[in-house]
Amino acid sequence: MRLFTPLIAMLPLLAWAQDEHVRVTLLSEHAALVPGATAWFGARLQPEPHWHTYWVNPGDSGLPTKLAWQLPPGFHAGEIVWPVPQRLSVGDLYNFGYADDTLLPVPVEVPADAKPGTTAHIGAEVKYLVCREECIPGKASVALDLPVSATAAATEQQPLFTAARAARPRNAPWVGAAHVRGDRIEVELHAADPPTVTDVFVVQRKIVDYAPPRISKNSDELKLSFAKSDYFVSAPPQIDLLLRAGAQTWSARVPLSSPK
Repeated sequence: MRLFTPLIAMLPLLAWAQDEHVRVTLLSEHAALVPGATAWFGARLQPEPHWHTYWVNPGDSGLPTKLAWQLPPGFHAGEIVWPVPQRLSVGDLYNFGYADDTLLPVPVEVPADAKPGTTAHIGAEVKYLVCREECIPGKASVALDLPVSATAAATEQQPLFTAARAARPRNAPWVGAAHVRGDRIEVELHAADPPTVTDVFVVQRKIVDYAPPRISKNSDELKLSFAKSDYFVSAPPQIDLLLRAGAQTWSARVPLSSPK
């Protein structure tokens, strides 16, 4: 593996870093920070063709992108709102990640006592793994200086945030449960006329094998069957699922039980 020191550039409302195979940009949805409000920032990763970065659960190999924030006192960054991943097959391995231009949005809470007329320095260290047949770890430090103001106009990057929010999984209105049965994890979800699901991702690692699950449905139930991970040790209280059905993705949390 090789570690690259990216070329870094700064502009008033975005900062970018370029290494050999991916461009990393820090974006702000708005041109100013409003006291007491939630501001949205995002790390935009643009890999070269045939290269990819990784989801929170990278699958059989890889590492998820991580963000370490440098914020003024009183500011607080939330977790990445992860986009729905792609299934990336490499031989017998199944990875989950992004081969396209991807925004990783993050909410940042602005303190109510932030003073209009001042400037806030918002920095992030972005650590990522970009892969094709070989994998290259990278690290980029990017930052923005934004004014604190009573109001905030949208930036030219706002459509990217709007699209990212629109593409988030919808909460599934179904109830169900998961069970450990021998060498498989079985999930039953009860729904009236369930959608035709074409792929499913489990957020937690080391629970299921990452090959595509068996999927079946009838008029009021959706059944998923995963091979159990070779690294499975014990059943967590629940598992989180992303279910892809055409252009729509659903999220579901189901309790997981195993035989006593």
